[in-house]
Amino acid sequence: MRKFAVSLLFAATAWAQLPTPESVLGHKPGDDFYLATYEDALGYFRKLAASSGRIKLVNVGKTTQGRDWWMAFISAPENLAQLEHYKDISRRLAVARGIGDEQAHALAHEIKPIIHIDGGLHASEVANHQHTIQLGYDLVAREEPLYQDIRKNLIVELWFSINPDGQTIVADWYRQNLGTPYEVSPLPALWQEYVGHDNNRDGYMLNMLESREVTKATLETQPLVFYTQHQSAPFPGRIYLPPFADPISGNMHPLMLRWLSLIGMSIAQYLDDHDLPGSMHQETFDVWYPGYLDNIGNFRHTISFFTETALYRYATPHFYTVEDFPAVRQGLGEEMLYSSPWKGGWWRLADACRYMYEADMAVLNLSVKYREQMQYNKYRAARDTIEHFQKEPPFAYEIPREQRDAPTAAVMMEKLMLNGIEVHQSAKPDAWVILMDQPFAGLVKELFEPQVYPTISQRPYDVTGWTLPYQMGVEVHAMTTPPTQAFRDSLRSVKDMNGLAAPWNREANASFRAVNQILAAKGAVTVSGDDWAATGIDKGKLDALLAENHLRAGAAKEGGKPVKPLRVGLYRPWTASMDEGWTRWILEQFQFPFTNLYNADIIGGHLREHYDTIVIPDMNERQIIDGYRPGTIPQRYAGGLGEEGVQELRDFVTAGGTLVTFNNASLFAINQFKLPVTNALEGVRADQFFCSGCLVTVHIEDEKSPLTAGLASNTIVMFERGPAFDTKTEFKGKVLARYPKERSALASGYLAGPDRLEGKAAAVEADFGKGHVLLLGFKPQWRGQSHAAYKFFFNTFYGE
Repeated sequence: MRKFAVSLLFAATAWAQLPTPESVLGHKPGDDFYLATYEDALGYFRKLAASSGRIKLVNVGKTTQGRDWWMAFISAPENLAQLEHYKDISRRLAVARGIGDEQAHALAHEIKPIIHIDGGLHASEVANHQHTIQLGYDLVAREEPLYQDIRKNLIVELWFSINPDGQTIVADWYRQNLGTPYEVSPLPALWQEYVGHDNNRDGYMLNMLESREVTKATLETQPLVFYTQHQSAPFPGRIYLPPFADPISGNMHPLMLRWLSLIGMSIAQYLDDHDLPGSMHQETFDVWYPGYLDNIGNFRHTISFFTETALYRYATPHFYTVEDFPAVRQGLGEEMLYSSPWKGGWWRLADACRYMYEADMAVLNLSVKYREQMQYNKYRAARDTIEHFQKEPPFAYEIPREQRDAPTAAVMMEKLMLNGIEVHQSAKPDAWVILMDQPFAGLVKELFEPQVYPTISQRPYDVTGWTLPYQMGVEVHAMTTPPTQAFRDSLRSVKDMNGLAAPWNREANASFRAVNQILAAKGAVTVSGDDWAATGIDKGKLDALLAENHLRAGAAKEGGKPVKPLRVGLYRPWTASMDEGWTRWILEQFQFPFTNLYNADIIGGHLREHYDTIVIPDMNERQIIDGYRPGTIPQRYAGGLGEEGVQELRDFVTAGGTLVTFNNASLFAINQFKLPVTNALEGVRADQFFCSGCLVTVHIEDEKSPLTAGLASNTIVMFERGPAFDTKTEFKGKVLARYPKERSALASGYLAGPDRLEGKAAAVEADFGKGHVLLLGFKPQWRGQSHAAYKFFFNTFYGE
């Protein structure tokens, strides 16, 4: 008895010596009017790790803005000492190779499963990165039975901030405005350098550095659960949980769907048990799109999901009455999937933090109880996937190395490999081969096949079609008969795209990067037909630049025209635009020189003296002209271009400049420049035409135009809530691309009322004064995926 008392005393003393969050931060996480920056959180976790053997900090690299990025593993010291061993078991079970069912059961019994919990992905949803600070402390310090069970049986992979840049950007902005009339004003910048909210839509493309690092770490640890917290619950619910709204992909193993539903209901029950009402299911959010960072893991048999807790604004509290609720829920009636309605009252950051914290604990509690079954299920799902594609087509995919744009095909293969997909190469034919009897093959099928959206009553939450070979213009062949053993034996494993050397011509997107690199090196470039050539640069340096881009130089042709780089401006509004961010990122990736143009830069005038081409990405007319209303944000960020700025753009084009507009920004140009073009979809009801995002085919009408050089005759683009054009009789200019006549343009996804697009113009070059306005009724750079359409705007950046 005395020994037991001494042990308790030692544990209590050790707990007392651990630094609490408030002792380091000066605040308890969730306090009103306080947000910790990433640097604050990291400083705390460093002190916690220095005081305890139950936590191990790991550096995962650098963020986009250059911050050192850390996450934590939390478990019993003896488990952390064997972390690499448990990672190895986790990977073995995840791929289901070299082990049978009996050994898998034994490994599932032995392993300490790894549970991924993160905060901060959407940084403006502040509770998600604030609550992880308290969670980390409690998982390390508390001695109640549940916390002991978690440390004994699990390894918690805690990404206390999965978006460090965003956490600090948002916290600094809030602190700057705290106590002023602008305390809850919107952030006038993206809280991820390029893509803001879309950082959760980069799950398979992995364009962003952060997406790649998280995926790399996830493939290394193969967590049993991947749980991401968000903060945008359907009102008046306090937290939105699985099961999600339909539809759902048929390429996920059914076990993932069963456990998603089980976990969601378990969280709701746990919250009810802790007097936290307002759990809601199956409203608003579906997970049809596979590109969510917190969904794609399901294709790797990690139970991956998000929850959405209620948010007001930042750390400022708000009081709600029942009269604030939607009329249908003011009666506070119980519903099958909203069985404990919230009744209103104060909502504070601390409340959101508590919901998130207890939801984390519910997931960990469930994982402790069912860890062995869940871990075996992960193996079983991988085993079943391999067996399925040994019996059912497609048995493999063949991607010829000779393509219209081979370097872009190589990019697609690199993306797959980053996602843990095994790639091989065959000699005859010369092709990359993806054998489908591999554990994560469901993801390949999900990305390669055209999407057929099921008929349901609820409108899609996100895009409905994303077929990657279509978007990237890559030829892919499904093998519908099993490959022979001789063919399998002839394949060699591919780890990189070395050795690919495609013609240096206008069909290859990488050619544009090479041109920009050569021009930056003070070389000269000429173009003859579709072929490029360079002079004024050392041959060895030229060959190295081309090889870096998977290109090779052909024989120089006489009569080539010099390529002149144009002076490019990119409109960057204070109403932060993800479409602008994606465009900026792509221009940087392809090394186009450009200048960010803010409202004041355009209003200041003299645009033609400094620019040849100005790009306005997708945004609506009022966002461009009005911006944020004065009084809602600090004055320097208020307003848009106004009439003065619009007139400067008119003067710019009149004087010979080119204005390029994407998607809905084209309606701004039509209206403000009074172009003889109309939106054929204006006034059409949602029951007559609806498209939240699908892939459609456009036919190039003017293949001789320099603006369409290198584009395939029939190019697939992303149509997402955009316009379609008719030209009036007085129109002067060219229709560059048009939707097919007398047939549906739909290639992948869901399009209601496809006849509304038939024969309509998709891309128009309108004359205006001495210049031109390019109207693109789609997003040619959608989420950094639609490579086949990039040339619609790349071509506007050069003169000949």
